[in-house]
Parts: sequence; C-alpha cells; structure tokens
Amino acid sequence: MPRPAHIAPGDISLRLQVGGALTAQALATALGVNQSTISRGLARFGDSVVALGAARRARYALRRPVRTAGDRWPIYRIDATGRAREWARLHTLHGGTLIEWAGAAPPWAERMTDREGMVEGFPFFLGDLRPQGFLGRQEARRVAETLQLPADPRMWADDDTLVFLQAEGSDLPGDLVLGEAPLRRVLARQMEPVGGAVVVPETSRATRFPELAAQMSAGGLPGSSAGGEQPKFLAAIRHRGGALQPILVKFSPAMESQSGRRWADLLAAEAHALAVLAERGLATAGARVLDAGGRRFLEVARHDRVGAHGRRGVVSLEALHAALGSGGAVNDWRAAAEALARDGLIDAAGLTAVRHLHSFGELIGNSDMHFGNLAFWLDDTLPLRPTPAYDMLPMLWAPNTQGEVVARVLAPRPPLPGVLAEWREAAEWAGEFWRRVAADATVSREFRATARQSGEFVARMRAQFAP
Repeated sequence: MPRPAHIAPGDISLRLQVGGALTAQALATALGVNQSTISRGLARFGDSVVALGAARRARYALRRPVRTAGDRWPIYRIDATGRAREWARLHTLHGGTLIEWAGAAPPWAERMTDREGMVEGFPFFLGDLRPQGFLGRQEARRVAETLQLPADPRMWADDDTLVFLQAEGSDLPGDLVLGEAPLRRVLARQMEPVGGAVVVPETSRATRFPELAAQMSAGGLPGSSAGGEQPKFLAAIRHRGGALQPILVKFSPAMESQSGRRWADLLAAEAHALAVLAERGLATAGARVLDAGGRRFLEVARHDRVGAHGRRGVVSLEALHAALGSGGAVNDWRAAAEALARDGLIDAAGLTAVRHLHSFGELIGNSDMHFGNLAFWLDDTLPLRPTPAYDMLPMLWAPNTQGEVVARVLAPRPPLPGVLAEWREAAEWAGEFWRRVAADATVSREFRATARQSGEFVARMRAQFAP
C-alpha cells in the first residue's frame, strides 16, 4: 500500500506533543509517510517547531506555551557592579526545556543538558528561585491572586514557577533574572539611591528592627524568597560613610516566652558558629546579635549581594543534586559533595570545605543540614566553590512544632576513617564554639549548661579519635 503524499499538521503536532523531540525519520515511521512529506509538513509550522541538532540526527520539538506567559524568555545575569547582560534564552518545548546560550556554554552545561541544550524538567540554575521558606511563603501569598497561583509555593508546578519568575522575579537569590519585565524593574531600582531596598541607618537598628519584624510577622513587608523557616526579613544597612550593605535578619519570638527564649539562645549560638567558621575562612565575618523590642535579632551580610546593586550567582546543593540525578540520601552533605567531585564539578579544596562544615555541623548539633542549607558560587567556570556557610546553628535544641522546649542530648556519629583528618579539625572548632556559647552571658543559664555538657562530650570524642 503506497504511503500518503499529504499529512495534516495536526497529526505532526499530536505526535510531537506526545513523543517530545523526534527525528524526521521517527515521525515518518509513526505517521506512515516518507521523510520528504514530514519535511514539508514541518515547514508549515514555522517558528512553532524548533530544530535540535543538524543533518540526520536533527530532532524536532514543538513549542509549549506556558499559559499566557509565552514560550521563550531571556535570562539575564546581574554582575557585581549591577550591570545586566543576556546570559541565555529559555524555551519551553513539549518534552523538555531548551537552554540557548548567548555566548559559549558554561563548562558545567554538558553535565546538566544534552548536546543541544535540552533539559528534562526545570533547569537546575533556576531551581533556587522558587519561593521557599518563611519569606517565600510571604511572597507567594502576595502574588497568588494576581498571578492565579496556589498560595502555598510548595504546591507550585514548574509552570507556576515560570509564571512567577517572568512576572515578579526581580529580587531573588543569586544573580539571575528571567524575562524583560523583571529586568526593567531591576534597572529602574538602580536609578534610586538605595536600589529599592528597605534601608536601616546603622544607628537605628534598635528601633527599626522591631518595626520590620512586626511588619514581616503581619505579612506586610515584601522581600525575596530567601530559604529557611526561621522568621526573617531583608534590608540594607546604611553605614556612617553612606555605603549600603544588604543584610538578612533573623528574629526570635518574644523572649518572655519559653520558646522565644530558646530561639534567642539559638540565634546567639548561630552568631558564635559563624564567627568560628569565619576565622577559618568558611563564613562571612561580622554576624551581629541585637536585643531590642523584646526580641533577639541576628544580622548577617547577604553573600549573594554586592553593595547597593551588585549580585553574585549561587546554587544550592539541593538544585545540583537534583540535576545530577545522583540519588542517595538527601541529608548527607559529605556524600553528595563526593558525588560532585566525581563529576568534576568541585575540586579537592571544595570537598574538604564541605567535609569540614558537615563534621562541624554534626558536632554542634545542627540537625537541619538539608541540601538547601549548603550552596556554591555559580558562574561560568569550574570548579564550583562553596559559598560562605549559613544557617549553621544547633537546631537539635529548637522548640518542637508545638513550641515546646524538649531536653535533648548531643550524640553525633563517630567519624569514618576517610574523613578523620577533617573531622579532627572540625572537632577542635566545635570545642571552641561550645566554650564561647557557655561563656556568653546573653545565653540562658539552661542553654549555657547544655553548652558545657556538649563541649565535654566533644572533648571526649576528640580524645577517642586523636592521632
């Protein structure tokens, strides 16, 4: 029986919707026609069909509109001076997402996409821009009705995130901006003296921080979707010389409650942990604790921002781990970092840093070392390097979901031989951390006693695993 000479466009469209990117030969076989018929049929689609690759290995994919937001967007990067450049273009297709690089593809791209730039699912470098944590939920609730999105960002599909990013993604973690409208807002804010930030004069922390905490608790202070469940807000400190420092400020509940007192202790402990790590080059120095308005505040510099307008690219271990499809546990930084090292994404120095942080976190009772709490600088080079540590605190002693303070005892895992050298160094740092917490008069008597007991336990472990 001869093959038909003509074919309806709808037949090709349906095959590409169901099968994703297909070669002309695969389409011809599926539809019972010859390749020349397929070639003529594809030509009728114009720009609605994208050719991936060339010659016989070329595949064809049908564009997939995301609601009314379109099917392609530029991705811009904001550099440390605040200047924007087009970095790539994102195309949504049936069967995946196409990344079209504006220049040479980054050296890590071949590990994350196929040779034509196709990604199955959501591009990993945009994964951390989904609203998440305390601030993310605030932001999602603010835009949900306007953008017709679920109020809880944990319920968002990939298309929901794209709708959000191309409409509202002007001030998100890292240095990427998706779409022209958000970039125009970025550039417009740069014309303002403070770049649109909530500015707190250096001498006004004690009055402004409690006001901002009250606004954030009431859901009235806009901010980017920085991750983490601890209540927080974003602002910029204006120093006496006029320079602006973007900051993230965590805050406790009222310290008159048992739960609030414990969170205040944990914020003080986090400041000590960051100080100990900063002295070893693994965190940003200058974390500050302030008691004001009946709350405790922990102020830390944002490592993804430079001055009033500059930005730096970051990517979480969570996004990298998902992109590599390496599987395994999602709470073991060390094992995940070893997988990154095997793939050539981080080097020996980066792996050592992660081992130090993982061991230190275990020895100070950080029971919340999920993959969103470790990040790497993301630029167009390899190896990826760890960012300064953040969210490093003894969460083992956090109040439970009912707000109750429960007695707990530090019981870290003994070190394995392969990481013993890094563990010994981290154990020394942990001992210093517990000494500082135990000596801190702003910490409650009960938690200072916990710090002394935990420090003694770490000392016994150090003796057991001494060289």
